[in-house]
Amino acid sequence: MREGEQAPRVYFKPEEKCTIAEMIYKTVGKKLYMEIGSPYSPKYKAGVEAVVNHFKELGYGDARLIGHCRCLRKDVDVAWECGTWGVTVFLSPTEKHLLYKLNGMSYEKALSIIRDVVSYAKDKVGFECVIYTMEDATSLPLEKIIEVGKVAEEAGADILKLPDTKGQVEPLSFRDMIAKVVEEIGIPIDVHCHNDRGLAVVNSIMGLMGGATSFDVTVMGIGERCGIADLATTVENLETLYGVETGVNFKEIPKLYSYVSAVTGIPIHPFHPIVGVFARTHKAGTHQKAVLRCPETYETIDFSKYGFERLYEFGAMQSKELLEHLLSGYDIAPEAKFKIIDRIRSVSMEKGRALRLPEVWSIIEAETGKPVKLKTGFSESIGDAVIFLKVRPGCDEQDLIERIRKLLTKHNLPFRIREITGYWDYLVDVKDIKSTELLDDITREIRSWGLGVEETSTSIVFDEFR
Repeated sequence: MREGEQAPRVYFKPEEKCTIAEMIYKTVGKKLYMEIGSPYSPKYKAGVEAVVNHFKELGYGDARLIGHCRCLRKDVDVAWECGTWGVTVFLSPTEKHLLYKLNGMSYEKALSIIRDVVSYAKDKVGFECVIYTMEDATSLPLEKIIEVGKVAEEAGADILKLPDTKGQVEPLSFRDMIAKVVEEIGIPIDVHCHNDRGLAVVNSIMGLMGGATSFDVTVMGIGERCGIADLATTVENLETLYGVETGVNFKEIPKLYSYVSAVTGIPIHPFHPIVGVFARTHKAGTHQKAVLRCPETYETIDFSKYGFERLYEFGAMQSKELLEHLLSGYDIAPEAKFKIIDRIRSVSMEKGRALRLPEVWSIIEAETGKPVKLKTGFSESIGDAVIFLKVRPGCDEQDLIERIRKLLTKHNLPFRIREITGYWDYLVDVKDIKSTELLDDITREIRSWGLGVEETSTSIVFDEFR
């Protein structure tokens, strides 16, 4: 809710921040330190206050809510007024930040400010937890990291946060750097790793191996530029590869990710580890055959602990074992099964895509006259749909588009929205609609918003050609 809200195009309403904070608390538990925003910014103060008050109403008195501030006394005062349990203050002592962001501030002046503001927050204001963030720490030589860290520690900081702000550090050298800092600094070390080179998760783990006691994550890894370490991926690896008991309630992760995806309008990428739909979908025939017999041949993630089910794709690569699995309990001659498989593969190649289950049913019925029942591992879909929208002149079209994005993402539906010429103003391509009832519910809700939608029309996509 702080780093995540710094992701491009992400703007949380106060009520959305309250819901996200509550879901995170239920997912991660009491070990959590939760940065809930930057209260020094007038436009974001309301969101911080809303979360604090919401948690008071819920009775979550043990929640460690943190306000994120510049290294300024006035910012610390605002965080205190908002009622956060702790405060993070950041100031980068690196050469480029001092010169270009802080208008030529000297290194010595930066140390003086850090010392003053940390001491002020801890001793005069009275925050239970004060975190000093050494922004862009990995651009500093080790001796300066230690020097600045000791200044913060002596001033009363409870935690020293060392960010890899530009996502630039090599994993083994980061582990070694953290280990050397831990030898010199007496307070706990936290790491905050950005993903510009795709190393945020591994660097977070390397930081822990070097002696850090905590690490920063966001849902889906969202944040500035490429974001930071992803919650699900990091805790999964810590638990299964390193035996760390994180205390995370894994069953809550899908709901949390779906909600954040819905309110940000950022779809969960299908290739996202663990939570992406492709992570548990098997396409190649040899993979399907092996996984149907023993999932561990191609899986190391226990998807059941997240409440997920394994999926398979019907298409040109599918195995005969997949059809056998689908038709178990049906008395169908081997010759008919071979024809069904050949037909599925041929149609898939002709269409240039996987087949949906209704299409597979049609092929089976054509060859045998026998329908099949839906079974675990086979996703249902009536196909794709197109929604046409006509809006009245002068309506807030940007707000409408954002609301549609959030609505479709809430239903986990891949989509694309396009402005068009002619009678209709917008065309919304929607993938994998589960039922006509759901499609009707979506268009009904869009019309109910009162945002200037004069007319809608929907069509089911009969076929797709490439």
